[in-house]
Amino acid sequence: MNIIKQSLTAISLLFLLSCGFSPILKNVTFENIKISNIKYSGPNNLVYYLRSNLNIPTSRGAIDAYEVRIKIKESASSTTKDTAGITTEEKVTINVSFDILDKNKEVIGMDNLSGSRNVSVTNNIITDSENKRIEKENIITNLIQQLSFSIRAKIASSQQ
Repeated sequence: MNIIKQSLTAISLLFLLSCGFSPILKNVTFENIKISNIKYSGPNNLVYYLRSNLNIPTSRGAIDAYEVRIKIKESASSTTKDTAGITTEEKVTINVSFDILDKNKEVIGMDNLSGSRNVSVTNNIITDSENKRIEKENIITNLIQQLSFSIRAKIASSQQ
């Protein structure tokens, strides 16, 4: 069984090498990417958390710099109800979309990212709102790395 896996791996590597595949971002350095401004829109608490944790440096005076516009949306939907029809679990979803504009204010790239989590709902409003806040922050934390890479990759691919 182990020999079969090794031979299948070797064959698949041969196919990949012979098909002409080459990674797009193989020789790209992200140090040359300059962003002049990042504009955020959406609920204040989510914007604040994203702005505090997104680690993309901005250079205000750069001539060839890009502008990024990030929009955050949140939604919640009932996923589980008890026999009385009362919601016992909600699905909290965060959508992050962004546009990248060049120095001429033309859109050169855009993308949408989303994440969701299930949150149990009880009769205690304070506990429920705190649990939702924590889960929203966890979702944004997971999306930050994807967002940072996606922004840089879109800019890098537009430069090539």
